[in-house]
Amino acid sequence: MEIQWRWLPNLWSWFVVCLLGITSTPLCAQDEFAKELEQLAVKCEELGLRQQAEITRAWIVADRPDQQVFYPFQNVDHYKPAVNAPQLQKYWYERFSDIRKGEAERLYQQACQLTEDLPQAYRLLHRVLHENHRHLGARKILGYSDSTVLQLRPRTAKAKKAMPVTGWRSGEYFTIKTTHFEISTNASAADGVRLAKELEQMYSVWQQAFVEFWCDTAGLKKRIAGENGVLYNRRVHSVILFDEVQSYQHFFQQRGIPNQNSSGFYNANSKTSYLHPGKLQSNPWVHEVAHQLFYELGPALQNVGSEQNIWAIEGIAIYMESLQNFDRYVTLGGFESGRLQYGRYNALVNQFHYPLDRFVELGNQELTSHPDIAPLYSQCSGLAHFLMDGNNGKYRDSFFELLRKIYTKTDSAGSLAQLTRTSLEQLSREYHEFLLISDQDLDRLRPGTKLKVFCAARGDVTDKGLARLKAYPELTWLDATGCPITDESIPLFRSLPNLVEVTLDGSGVTDATVRVLAELKNLEQLDLANTQITDQAIGYLAGKPGLEVLFLTNTSVTDKVASDLETMVNLIILDLAGTRMSDAVVEKVKSSLTKLK
Repeated sequence: MEIQWRWLPNLWSWFVVCLLGITSTPLCAQDEFAKELEQLAVKCEELGLRQQAEITRAWIVADRPDQQVFYPFQNVDHYKPAVNAPQLQKYWYERFSDIRKGEAERLYQQACQLTEDLPQAYRLLHRVLHENHRHLGARKILGYSDSTVLQLRPRTAKAKKAMPVTGWRSGEYFTIKTTHFEISTNASAADGVRLAKELEQMYSVWQQAFVEFWCDTAGLKKRIAGENGVLYNRRVHSVILFDEVQSYQHFFQQRGIPNQNSSGFYNANSKTSYLHPGKLQSNPWVHEVAHQLFYELGPALQNVGSEQNIWAIEGIAIYMESLQNFDRYVTLGGFESGRLQYGRYNALVNQFHYPLDRFVELGNQELTSHPDIAPLYSQCSGLAHFLMDGNNGKYRDSFFELLRKIYTKTDSAGSLAQLTRTSLEQLSREYHEFLLISDQDLDRLRPGTKLKVFCAARGDVTDKGLARLKAYPELTWLDATGCPITDESIPLFRSLPNLVEVTLDGSGVTDATVRVLAELKNLEQLDLANTQITDQAIGYLAGKPGLEVLFLTNTSVTDKVASDLETMVNLIILDLAGTRMSDAVVEKVKSSLTKLK
């Protein structure tokens, strides 16, 4: 429909009148906000503003029982039309902004009444600024004046003096400063600025997630009451970013520190995080900076976690790695968190569970020198996710209190059970239940979620639920051990070209699924144990040069597959236990595959 622009003033009046209609049914304030946005979206559709309708409907961020949502302050007018945009889009934005300003004021009044829950008030004030970043009351309480907002922006300069700790000479590196960080780097200035922006965002999320840890709540209470108050003693945190992995490794080799293969390192003595760009595309650097913030914004006592409870220090840093940026909001936690997949895999597939009564007794040296350090770290990750988000955050406050005790060195091996008022045996059972997922969990995945690895092991995940993963072609590892999936998932496997490792142990797949998996160019590891496959499936895999690991345990394959197996010349692991193959043929096959371990 062509719109006559001379009628736009009248059209706008009609547009607003339609949207301001009052329902006869009383609604709570949050429902009213959602209703106003839906009315606006419907009107946008009627006027052909499809994109604006989508934006309006997607504005409210859905709650999830296993994930936290935070709103880092952004001095941005989200979705504001360009100056030369059609007038109708500008009218939409004006109404969109008005609705959100009303919600911001409602949230602000609610926050000011939360004098008995100041951490929640602090988080709610950030939601106020998400709806209206110019809200003066919220900005004043949180300290976001025009000058402090400017200081959040990275400021870059070529260093004018040498840096003895790294050996960098004057002019060979950059210094990037923000409100809370000073980054020294011999990488490009652009790399340093990108890291600085990510660090400031992470800082805001950390502050909101752990208000109880760093904030002087008495000062916050004064600010909410309109008085002057200090929230915390701000400090600038030091970060050194090396230009490449090799420089990072060389730095630690020279000092005889055996962590040159790490993704980053925080040194409490120098109060400095050491990072390299090889890991900046994912979140491991968050781990080290989380250690830094907990240490430097706490009492800064030496050797915390040296005698017990190191799992909590490492676990909460791993939990911070779950940070996902959705542009206008950020999430922590969630069943899909990258490091949690390994916690689920080790607990439910490998059946690894270090008894909690011994787990809480581990100190730093015992953990880092333990022969099972990898699965132990995965248990640190899983347990932290559980305590933060399991049962709708039932144990979150207790976990915060445990962290406070650890960093003030007033904790003991019995602190976890004491603070949660729950036996370690009961916590173990609840943790195991927390790890299990279902189709309903997959339905809650947010659009835009980054997902490279996924373990659904032992969960109630069917073909229907697993189909949600079609939206994530970047997946490299998929574990569906024990899940009731069938060949109905063939379309899913066709949509995931980057899969490197696939585990279908105990599932209902047949030869038809293997035929599709054999077409995956990057496939290196395949577990078909306890499935209904036959000799035909092995024929589909014959001659696949990239395949390195193949589990056929307890399947019905026979001696007829020997020649096909012998063409998989790069196999390192081949498990034929429980098949219908004779011992003699199994031995012949294994002797012909020279790379087998």
